[in-house]
Amino acid sequence: MSQPINEDTLLVLRNVKKYYPLTRGFLRREAGTVRAVDGIDITIAKGQTLGLVGESGCGKSTLGRVILRLEEPTDGEIHFGGQNIVRLPRKALHPLRKRMQIIFQDPYASLDPRQTAGRIVGEGLRIHRIGTADEHEARVRYLMEVVGLHPDDVNRYPHEFSGGQRQRIGIARALALDPEFIICDEPVSALDVSIQAQIINLLMDLQEQHRLTYLFISHDLSVVRHISDQVGVMYLGTLVEVAAKREIFDHPCHPYTKALLESIPVADPVAARRKRQIVRDAGAHDSFLGCRFEPRCPEAEGPCKGQAPPLVEHTPNHWVRCFRFNQPC
Repeated sequence: MSQPINEDTLLVLRNVKKYYPLTRGFLRREAGTVRAVDGIDITIAKGQTLGLVGESGCGKSTLGRVILRLEEPTDGEIHFGGQNIVRLPRKALHPLRKRMQIIFQDPYASLDPRQTAGRIVGEGLRIHRIGTADEHEARVRYLMEVVGLHPDDVNRYPHEFSGGQRQRIGIARALALDPEFIICDEPVSALDVSIQAQIINLLMDLQEQHRLTYLFISHDLSVVRHISDQVGVMYLGTLVEVAAKREIFDHPCHPYTKALLESIPVADPVAARRKRQIVRDAGAHDSFLGCRFEPRCPEAEGPCKGQAPPLVEHTPNHWVRCFRFNQPC
């Protein structure tokens, strides 16, 4: 999935990998490798949202942290604003941090309980030495209002807020340095359903106002459908399908994508009983010799077991990692 870098492109990932060694015994000898992220190619245009979906443990959050270089990639290229940031030393990354931010999944764990909301939101301003103390305070109070909190809440501590309010503080913190790109790492999964819509609408409003670019990580397809322009489906460290939102939901090709869509709950119990269970249970071992989805795939054939399929452009801008990609979807 190699696309040219142009002035409308903000982020391009090429063959990005992140491996972790498996160690055993007292001497911690390496006994294997966990391929958390294995050859990811992604392109995100300015002002767009790429929704990244998949099961827990498929490598979505790890990929987000690698993009920000909170974790170092094992291999590959990460081009941000036309610059390959993988090659940059830590010192050179410092000014780039202002342009890239993250909203964490758990609003209860991501805020320092010993600091006030104002100190949390303004931390980036102090680290990058932007403005005076009075300007910091004015900026923080403004941001609190932007995300739907009262400016006087700057003096309260995290335990005094609800979960939704805490996530709003996390969003304000991400906005403090006026970034171009924000990774939203399952920002609503820990919230009540009644609050999720408010946070999603807030993120969409902020994107429109500030022309933000999002990588929106989630396992909730209904949320991804609401906020995304493009959708990438991830399974065991690899992308199995990437396309525009409407194309993914209306014309899914990969068996795993179809399985995810089949798993969306429906309000009609009769219709729910008619839905097919199209994916077998996972076996004890997922082979990496062939297609990673082969042990669970109801459409697996001979080549799937011994050869890994490439990510191929099935139709314009619709990429599928499946040997059956050239058949009607």
